[in-house]
Amino acid sequence: MITPDLTGRRVLITGGTQGIGLATGLAFGRCGATCALTYRWGTADESEIRTRFTEAGAPEPLFVQADVGIGDDTVALMQTLHEHWGRVDVFVSNASNALRIGSLDDYSARGLEKSIRYSAWPLVGYTKAIHAEFGAYPKYVVAMSSDGPDHYSIGYDFVAASKAVLETLTRYLSYRLLEHGTKVNAIRSRSVKTESFDSTFGKTLREFGERFSNGKHFIETDEVAGAALALCSGWLDAVNGQVLTIDRGTAFSDNLMRLFTERDRLTL
Repeated sequence: MITPDLTGRRVLITGGTQGIGLATGLAFGRCGATCALTYRWGTADESEIRTRFTEAGAPEPLFVQADVGIGDDTVALMQTLHEHWGRVDVFVSNASNALRIGSLDDYSARGLEKSIRYSAWPLVGYTKAIHAEFGAYPKYVVAMSSDGPDHYSIGYDFVAASKAVLETLTRYLSYRLLEHGTKVNAIRSRSVKTESFDSTFGKTLREFGERFSNGKHFIETDEVAGAALALCSGWLDAVNGQVLTIDRGTAFSDNLMRLFTERDRLTL
């Protein structure tokens, strides 16, 4: 398999110590890039993650505790990066946190605003903070989205709304940064097998999905990470302002018609 040589590149990944963020860091690390992985308090086992990077032949990552919704944390993060690096080449906006909705009574303007602040605004806020600290924008910016804006998910109302905002900002940010040569894209994925999915929906839903979709419903973290790597490899620089869906094409066929066609092998 041909892989890009990203030796010397500096990659910032928010929420980079678990799930998609960690898989993305390892993907970039295997190509020689040095990664900074942010996390919230108590969510990272640095020793274990260092071991995984070493086993992957990747440069040792930099760990920084930072909450994407707190401005002071963002300032401190950029200062820390400046102490270690002279620039940020790639920014992957992965961290997300939104209010889970149980009923209409859970709707509130404050809850929606907080969801957007944590799940959509960091795409812009961090990109601007990088420019303020280093005097240049990253060459590549990638936002991690989901298919929530177009497909119903249990309790996902505000997450979906935040992702819709994120995708809109992706398109407009790509336009605003055209003159700076920055490529801005978003990656949509179907459900991914992560601790975050289980904590949001429960393992029972995962088991149900695996049974009734023949295991095809779920995307692996490495598949999403590979898409992010490709967008920042230099090979896809003609792609800008796009929202790419990573689903192996299953969104087209995962519907009532497929269930009917395969009904003989499906069991309750």
